[in-house]
Amino acid sequence: MSVVTILQWNVWYLEDIKKIAEFLKQHSADIICLQELTIDFDKQNSIHTPEYIAHELGYNVYFQEISFAGKTMKLANAIFSRYELYETRTVWINQEQGSGNYDDENRAYVEARVRVGNKELIIGTVHMSYTHAFEPSERKLQETDALVEAIRDNHKNYVLTGDFNAQPDSEVIHRIEKHVRNLGPDYGQNTWTTKPFSYNGFEANALEHRLDYVFGSNDIHVSEATVLRTDYSDHLPILTVIDLG
Repeated sequence: MSVVTILQWNVWYLEDIKKIAEFLKQHSADIICLQELTIDFDKQNSIHTPEYIAHELGYNVYFQEISFAGKTMKLANAIFSRYELYETRTVWINQEQGSGNYDDENRAYVEARVRVGNKELIIGTVHMSYTHAFEPSERKLQETDALVEAIRDNHKNYVLTGDFNAQPDSEVIHRIEKHVRNLGPDYGQNTWTTKPFSYNGFEANALEHRLDYVFGSNDIHVSEATVLRTDYSDHLPILTVIDLG
């Protein structure tokens, strides 16, 4: 058996990265996919958080810096792994065009391969654009199609994680599900929000939305999938245990 534990989490750029590191140490996983890591952010004391997490855990890391017009702070999507990472790549699924809308930001899909025993596992992670009340815009659907194109050839031993900023019954998730399936937990288990959110008339202050997912190819066998509880971040993490056997 080749059992692998995978933790998916949007760690919230305002959360103390040292608390995030402590949580990850307490909830050990073989592969960790994180979004909203920060680089050169004063509220994180300018800590390079992808490198910090990798150092604290003693893991290998592949990450992509994501810049935004007019901002010195950069975000990052990252894959951390006990296993060696190889054949890494980044695909830009959305790039700024100057409108200033939330769906007009640079967005990146990152991917890496690992070897678990005699098996190869492909891991991808993404943080997709926010849209008002999570209703897909035309630009968000274009971003979705770009993501689907990026993962289209991953048919075997593939896991896709991320914050998709989309509800389970949305067109965004429907399009993604044509290529990968939900590895759990069931869509009735919500992951957002644990903290008050207010933007342009949309407000949320309860755990009433599912925005975070772990998808995979049809050959992935899941033995456990759990939404973990924590007061850190505005998102809850998902811990998935798979068997590549």
